[in-house]
Amino acid sequence: MDTVKMLRIISNETNLQILSVLKSGSFNPRELARILQRDETDVSRRLRLMERLGLVEGRWVRVRGRNVRVYSLKVGELRISFEPGGVVLQTSNRVRYEVPLLEERLPRVGLFVGRSLEVSRLVSAEESVIVIYGMAGIGKTSLAARVFGDAFWYQMTGVEGFDYLAWQLGLFLNTRGYSLLLDYLRGGGREERAIFELILEGIEETGAKIVLDDLHKCRDDVILRLVSFLSSRLRNGKLVLLSRERPNLGLWDNLLYLHLRGLEPEDAYELLRSRGVEMEPDEFAKLYGVTRGHPLALNLYAEAGGGTRGDIGNFFDAIFAEAYGSLTEDEREMLSLMALFEEPLEYDAIKRLYGRRNTFPVLYSLLRKGLVERSGESYFLHDLVRSLARKGFHGDERDYYLEYAEYLLSKNSPTDFIRAFRYTIRSGRFERFRDLTETRIRRFNHLIADFPTAYLRVLSEAEESPYVDSEIAEVYFQRGFFDRAEELWLKALDGLDGIHLANVLSYLSDLYIERNEFEKAREYLKRTEAIAETLNDPLVWLWYHMERTKYDYYTGDLEGALRSAVREMEVLKLLPPDPEREVKVLFHVGDVYCEMGECGKGVDYYLRALEFSLASGLTFSASMARFELSKAYYNLGDYGKAAELAGEASEYFLRIKNYRRAVDSLAYMTVALIGLGELEEAERNAEKMIALAQSTNYPLAWAGYLFLGAVRELMGDDGGEYFRRGREHLGKYEWLYDAVLHELGRVFDLRVIHNDY
Repeated sequence: MDTVKMLRIISNETNLQILSVLKSGSFNPRELARILQRDETDVSRRLRLMERLGLVEGRWVRVRGRNVRVYSLKVGELRISFEPGGVVLQTSNRVRYEVPLLEERLPRVGLFVGRSLEVSRLVSAEESVIVIYGMAGIGKTSLAARVFGDAFWYQMTGVEGFDYLAWQLGLFLNTRGYSLLLDYLRGGGREERAIFELILEGIEETGAKIVLDDLHKCRDDVILRLVSFLSSRLRNGKLVLLSRERPNLGLWDNLLYLHLRGLEPEDAYELLRSRGVEMEPDEFAKLYGVTRGHPLALNLYAEAGGGTRGDIGNFFDAIFAEAYGSLTEDEREMLSLMALFEEPLEYDAIKRLYGRRNTFPVLYSLLRKGLVERSGESYFLHDLVRSLARKGFHGDERDYYLEYAEYLLSKNSPTDFIRAFRYTIRSGRFERFRDLTETRIRRFNHLIADFPTAYLRVLSEAEESPYVDSEIAEVYFQRGFFDRAEELWLKALDGLDGIHLANVLSYLSDLYIERNEFEKAREYLKRTEAIAETLNDPLVWLWYHMERTKYDYYTGDLEGALRSAVREMEVLKLLPPDPEREVKVLFHVGDVYCEMGECGKGVDYYLRALEFSLASGLTFSASMARFELSKAYYNLGDYGKAAELAGEASEYFLRIKNYRRAVDSLAYMTVALIGLGELEEAERNAEKMIALAQSTNYPLAWAGYLFLGAVRELMGDDGGEYFRRGREHLGKYEWLYDAVLHELGRVFDLRVIHNDY
């Protein structure tokens, strides 16, 4: 074993994140890349390296005639021993060696002076929600980083979206052993309340500490609702909020408000001395009277050489002017360049933007002088410093925005793509929208489902363009706003061609199928087929066949649906592996066979979907496969397998608070149990469905009354009242009521309901 290489590997945060995710199951590189928001090629390279070192184990899984590489954790713990002869590493079941994860988010605390009372109060605080508020530069971030060094740290910028924060929290909580939030998001779950409850549960179970910095910048209403939700409920763990203004969170007994003011005189004096500034007492008293112990003001004063006086109104301008004047030309250029960006910049980004060979010494000098701050591997300017340094910039800022956008695109991750789009807009290079949106369509097909809010916020900043309109429409479509999506797509059609046009045509087909407007759907399907023939692009052919399968299925042409579903499988082989898409296609084939009455063949495809999902670490898809299998086995009369699989699926969906899928699974589990004669268990499940109906009002859950009535009748009791309640609640869903009775009729004599109730 190469000890030095192993130490280097396990000290890398990204590698630690990969190892932590693998602790919860087996994954393929693409799914890991999606979870971690990183480039798939980079993730694959890291996995191969860790496999050679014995940390992970890779294996080939044969699925549908294709070899799929999946990885799992090979060692649970690693022991590091420092011995006279050197460093020894070995696996162990007895020793736990921890390395902090997500460390790159934490601000670096350099010189920290005073605040002993505040530190003591925070360390001993029993409150679960802590609010530290005070004016800009007063030291809120440094204080929180000092006390909560093992926290998940999230910096608000004013452009973030709740969906991105939820994914980051899901990843963090997964490293702490709580995987349900990440599972829910990976499975497409987007219910606000469910995500709130999973975040709360994850923090409570793990005792995690969450810091939201610069809360006053937040413009996302859902994040603010999450803060209010946690503030009134959190009892274990910590939520720490940093803000210039005191947020109104109520007067809950688990809330601590700490108003941070300037340093005490003796601490302010010590800070200046530590920066090499010696002052007479009367001179210091005058300075303290102006600064009131403001840490950033004192640091700028020290950097300026200690010559500025004045009142607080012009102190910052004057003191910064002196500090700025003491810088070299290179330092001024880098400082003003960094001031263009509101977000922290990675070293490689600064190096690319600055474009000179002396990047490191210049950056280090600014860092040492306190004008630049560091957060993990990124560097940033304090808001006050940035607003003042921005005035020193000379040149066309749009060129730098475009260069930074290109840098972000090279990182090849969905979140960096969104940021790249924003800076492309700021650069004014609107002709690049075509290439950008094609990149999104081909490379980041999950982006709109995973980060709709953040992406929509960026798109809304752009000038009107058919490429932007089509992307906005797709966000609306994914959220269920079909009318708004239709309007924008129809408006954009004439300005599109190539893959952009194909994408919109296929989505319009899907939209009209969803609305049962089959004539319009057929029209756009024909247009999609025509452009697929012109482009001869496998991705476009896949879109066409997926929509064709759906169209034929819902219009009753099951033979046509089967032909198209089989073509989906053939086209998939021409595209890069995408586990979720492949599972979806297997579901399509299974669904068509079951609708044709050939549930035995449907089972074969659902079993393949289950196998592939488990091999790829797709826990949500695996549970969906179990649910589909339970339906198929129920129709085949194998109530034992149906009940078992539906039970496994419902248990998972309840854990991740996907109540719709949980109810679907519970329904089949209940009727299967009735078929088995296990009436007491069926009764408990029916009551569980009713409880979910009362809390969620999901229509199918009210069928619990019908199932409960059937159970009571089979037990020899009167089930009439339950039948009446079920009919009452499902009355406005006539088709659903009929469908429930159809399934129940396999295991219960419906004449009892029809004749008596």
